Amino acid sequence: MEEGDINDLFRPNIDISDKTGASYAACDSVVPQMEVETPRKRQGGQLDSNWISILEDIKEVREQLSQSDIYTPEDNTDVNEAPQVDLVFGPVGVPDFQDILNSVPPRPICDKLLSEYFNAPFMLPLIHTIKFQNEYERFWKDPNRAPVLWVGLLFSILALAALVRDAMKPQREPSDQDTISAKNFRIRTAQCLVLGNYANSRAYSLETMMLHLIGKYVVKSDSSLDGWFLMGIIIRLAMRLGFHRDAKTRTDISPFDGEIQRRVWHSILQLDVLLSFQMGMPSMIPSQCCDTEPPGNFNDSDIHPDLESLPPPRPVTDNTPVLYTIVKARIMGVFREVVAHVQSPTSFSSYSVTLELDVKLRKAYTEIPQIYRIEPIGRSFLVPAGIIMCRCTIELLFQKATIVLHRRYLNVEALDPQWEYSRRTCISAALEILSLQEDLHQAASPGGRLYEDRWLLSSLTSHDFLLASMVICLELSVLMRSSNAPSSQITGRLNVLLKSQRVWMSRSEHSKEARTATLALQLMIEKAQGNLQSRAYDKAINELKTDPLQNVTDFVNIGDGFLDTEITALPLPDSMTDIINGSESLDWTHFDQYFLNDGLSTQMDIVDGNWDLLDMGIE
Repeated sequence: MEEGDINDLFRPNIDISDKTGASYAACDSVVPQMEVETPRKRQGGQLDSNWISILEDIKEVREQLSQSDIYTPEDNTDVNEAPQVDLVFGPVGVPDFQDILNSVPPRPICDKLLSEYFNAPFMLPLIHTIKFQNEYERFWKDPNRAPVLWVGLLFSILALAALVRDAMKPQREPSDQDTISAKNFRIRTAQCLVLGNYANSRAYSLETMMLHLIGKYVVKSDSSLDGWFLMGIIIRLAMRLGFHRDAKTRTDISPFDGEIQRRVWHSILQLDVLLSFQMGMPSMIPSQCCDTEPPGNFNDSDIHPDLESLPPPRPVTDNTPVLYTIVKARIMGVFREVVAHVQSPTSFSSYSVTLELDVKLRKAYTEIPQIYRIEPIGRSFLVPAGIIMCRCTIELLFQKATIVLHRRYLNVEALDPQWEYSRRTCISAALEILSLQEDLHQAASPGGRLYEDRWLLSSLTSHDFLLASMVICLELSVLMRSSNAPSSQITGRLNVLLKSQRVWMSRSEHSKEARTATLALQLMIEKAQGNLQSRAYDKAINELKTDPLQNVTDFVNIGDGFLDTEITALPLPDSMTDIINGSESLDWTHFDQYFLNDGLSTQMDIVDGNWDLLDMGIE
């Protein structure tokens, strides 16, 4: 639909006689077989994500987790969730368009939810606010003339606003319960997409599907496989519509539409990299076929549908709603190259390429504008929450890219100085991420700086913390096997894991990944404590041989302060304490019972600690 004439913004209802005509063949993709930096297959053909692949490299943890099913993807199924319309296999009980229109809430409620959405921080710049407001006014004048997919877009916005409202105000007034339902809004969104034949429609389909996808990560605490599949559909639809080619090469696209396409495409591009990496898979977008430029740094008031040419973009000192996407695109582009490099079968023999990408990544990092440079949250009391989260997600992206680029050298010929730079760089990045994890956890706790905006924390952010935790576990495993590693270094890493485990434990009731991380860290912590005790014992024995009278007291007290340190004071569940005893053996029956009965059927409660979204800006 052309946007040049405001009178054409709403046309007569589109032909929906073929309600099931969307092609699902476009969802098929062929994933190349890779052996390097590719997740391992598990029973049933599922693939491990990157942080679990690191976990598999840690001998001490692998031996105790190898028979467990605690991180099989099928356990994520929420049996309490209402039946949904499946966008891959077609509609399930899709009503007619009039029924959908009748379910739109009264305008005062819509007005309030839309205001909450467009004024919320950290939202993707998918929708031109002024254009949408004009369309919204036309909708209330004659709802029956609204395109089905525009109504789907409206419902997708209402759904996200309702999800955020639920996160901040879980106890709504009884009168709101039937009218404001994020679940019902999401169902209506999916119904409109199917009814509007999204695969063959240009206007509103991509934006609606993107917002629908983002909603999955606002309500889930763990990785979403179905979200990744939906991302594949979005990519294929976007490429079919030509969003991967820059609009300046085409005469049939207005400057305004071309700029909006750049916003949408680069949002898709970033989400694809992040979601694919989270699933342990390569990007689904063939970069060699794409030339769409990043969007310009414009406020929505700077551009409109009647523009004959775009004005000069604002400088990066002007914080527009698009600036975050622009800044992040620079680091994301290098991260995309990093992931492609480490997943190449020949990447391990191309260490020079690794170092070249390291230089490129650091250069992109130095180009971050001051407004988005990371600062301690405690010293950012004048900075809006949205800016703080943008800073954190950009920092996490840089540190994560650094880990992914260098982590393979952690446990390969550990004493070989050739890989020392990569090992040191990788560990430093992991420590920075875990330090930020603790900072964010404190800020998002009751009374903290970000408590009212804790919904901003996403599963993608959570995945970064998992990755960093496993890197420190892997390094600790290497240190414990080295007789030359100083005990002080092991103790330092142990303290980092203790702090991280507290954070995971606080969310383990609502997240399967948090429970897995809690257990893995518990096992590693106890191994490290036992290693420190053994080292202290050996040292005392040697000293006892040289000066028995002087060192006999130290020998008698050996072991004090190790296994009875902070870990024993942590509020572990009784069932977890029973099966985690710090030894090589583990009662697998109790272990399975704990994860099957206590954790996996727990429904996510976003209010108590959903660390999921879209770095949706996500990241």
